[in-house]
Amino acid sequence: MTPDRPHRPGRPRRPRTLLGSCLVITALLAAPLGAGTAAASVPTGGGHGHGHPSPGVLVPIGGGYETDTLEAFARSAAAHASGPTVDLVVVPAAYGDAPEDRAENLELAGERAEQLRAACEDAVPARFTGCTARLDVLLDRADALDPANDAALADPATDGVYVLGGDQGLAMQVLADSPAEKAMSAASARGVVVGGTSAGAAVESRSMINGYVGDLGPAEGLRRGSTLMWWGDDSDLERGLAFGSTRAIYDQHFHQRGRLGRTLSTLATADEHFRGRSPVGVGVDYGTGVRATGDRTLSGVFGQGSVSVVDLETMCSTHAWGGALQTLSARRVLTHLMTEDQTYDLRTRTLTRGHATIAPPRGTPWRVPHVPGKGTLVLGGGVLGSPVLDDVVARARAVDASTRGRLVVLGLGDGAATLGAEYADAARAAGWTGSVRVVTGDAVREDALRGATAAFVVGDDPASLGPALADRRVRAAVTTAVRRTPVVLTDGAVTGVVGERWSPVVRPSDDDLEDAGIAAFRADDARWQRGLGLVDATLVPHLASDNRWGRLYGSVAVDRRTPAIGVLDHSAVVLTSRGASTLGESVVVADGDEARTWTSANGSIGAANVLLDVFADGERLRR
Repeated sequence: MTPDRPHRPGRPRRPRTLLGSCLVITALLAAPLGAGTAAASVPTGGGHGHGHPSPGVLVPIGGGYETDTLEAFARSAAAHASGPTVDLVVVPAAYGDAPEDRAENLELAGERAEQLRAACEDAVPARFTGCTARLDVLLDRADALDPANDAALADPATDGVYVLGGDQGLAMQVLADSPAEKAMSAASARGVVVGGTSAGAAVESRSMINGYVGDLGPAEGLRRGSTLMWWGDDSDLERGLAFGSTRAIYDQHFHQRGRLGRTLSTLATADEHFRGRSPVGVGVDYGTGVRATGDRTLSGVFGQGSVSVVDLETMCSTHAWGGALQTLSARRVLTHLMTEDQTYDLRTRTLTRGHATIAPPRGTPWRVPHVPGKGTLVLGGGVLGSPVLDDVVARARAVDASTRGRLVVLGLGDGAATLGAEYADAARAAGWTGSVRVVTGDAVREDALRGATAAFVVGDDPASLGPALADRRVRAAVTTAVRRTPVVLTDGAVTGVVGERWSPVVRPSDDDLEDAGIAAFRADDARWQRGLGLVDATLVPHLASDNRWGRLYGSVAVDRRTPAIGVLDHSAVVLTSRGASTLGESVVVADGDEARTWTSANGSIGAANVLLDVFADGERLRR
């Protein structure tokens, strides 16, 4: 049985020839549906050409069956209802088609239908006498091909259709080009509201994300081809719903499962696929939804979190793929975090807050951090066991490759002795032939660094770094290492400490990683503390592995003038007198210089006009 589970299938399509963004001028993004220009006829960018039906009202929900999201869907359906009751149909096509699971899946789907009905009863206006929620038995292809199962969808009394979560690929294998899908299309065209959660949200975009490729996941989301896309502009049935959005690609569990990286790479691939006119990426988080009207506007964000909007076209973003792993390199990606009281126009790609339209930013260059000393500073996002550490050792050997060279490992916080020993062993394995001294606890003092060729400053327990740094002698030792030692590596949580601000919140475990991803987009989560200020940026290590994407926006919210730099594991920022560059897989810079931020009623960070720049291995950090 596979209900309400994410999908991770298959093999990627071969990417098309690389094209830059903005081959179509921005004005054409606002072209009316069916406009006669060649550019406007591109399906995903400009409307529902080629006979594709247009959606009415879609309500994608990012995951879960939270009462407030079910109630919000019911209110949307009620707004279009004319009878005495609000009548809903529940579609379980994403649950799985294995015959041995059929009875159990139907039972669970029936429970979800009853849950939706009860939420509807509590939410709809008093003018209605109540709600109904019928389960349409659409679990396998035979069900969808049987016209007898279309009755509920075709019933003129039906006001809303709700697609349950599970596996979006299975859902479309059941529904695509079937009488059931045609009935859903006709229902949407006559005003029936179509919504769904998780996989039920993913199918609401015609070009559909169908999971990661193979065993890849959020940590690899920025790599080319890491996402399995089912494009909606060809003749096969690997796509989302026929009447799904062509102006947006919806992604679900967005903050919860750290999917900003995959949306960035997916839109870059879409830009290539659709010849310079990618759709808008719309990431909807768990327990959160948004109302999409006529494939024209997003509005009425509801639930527990925010809705992310990612746009490669408005700022004429450019992109390429770099490094051995072919990770994304992109500039000027425009992003927003929608909360209540915002409307987003999918045609013109403009955000309105209250009654004021927010103009896009100019995209001026952000302040590149400079090296605070005379040597090389490598700011690691978690590089133990990666080629980045080998590179640092090579830099140290270039200063002194003799046995007289000295490497000092300063270990901070809990577990420092064990962690320091691991870095010492890794340095020797990488070819360091000089002496290695691991210094922890009360021995962390400036004099421990006397004559050092290189220094590793490490510590990966944020909660215990604060007490360690309360000792001025420890702060002085770290400062001396960074400013005076020829080659310095900071890694893990300590990398955050050397910047303008850092978060003492403990690193998440596998058990609470998804909760941490949601929390990172809340205004009260980071509990920022002043850093040592040695690097003029806010540094967020373990960006993808710890699901800390929200910290980039949290930093912008407290100081929009200071760039926030997210560093993935096996990656680093290298600062020298010649400038700043990326080492390893990926570095992401959030530029909020022209942004607006606020805190929503549910505590989420709201933001407009945050620009993201993504850097691959070996690139200089600059816009």
